[in-house]
Amino acid sequence: MDVRDTDEGAPLNEVNVIPLADLSLVLLIILMVISPMIMQSMIKVTSSRATAAKSAAEVDKEPPLILALNKNGVVLNSVAMHDDVHLAARLSQALSNRTDKTVMFTADHDVPHGRFVHVLDLVKQQGAEKIALLKKAK
Repeated sequence: MDVRDTDEGAPLNEVNVIPLADLSLVLLIILMVISPMIMQSMIKVTSSRATAAKSAAEVDKEPPLILALNKNGVVLNSVAMHDDVHLAARLSQALSNRTDKTVMFTADHDVPHGRFVHVLDLVKQQGAEKIALLKKAK
């Protein structure tokens, strides 16, 4: 705080707001630069209820792709995946032969958020057009 003497002899207390304004402007510029990148990387997720609304005649004969993520690893249609490369190869192969490119995805509660998003992004990169998040029964 600046303490200056006024003409009357009483001290004048002023708060220097210039550093606060500078910081606000820098944060605003950073936000403006980063926001287009965030919008490009957003993953669109649809609800699993949308697939349940189809009538019996519209349902494809293809079995659904169900991806389960737990603390031990990833399981695709009850087949355990050894690593992300194996998962990517199997997903790419399975999605290339399908007309409905929907993947149903579920995860345990103890899976870290970063791992969940990494696998979700991997699924999207392999050609999944829709991702339905399933809530795991307790």
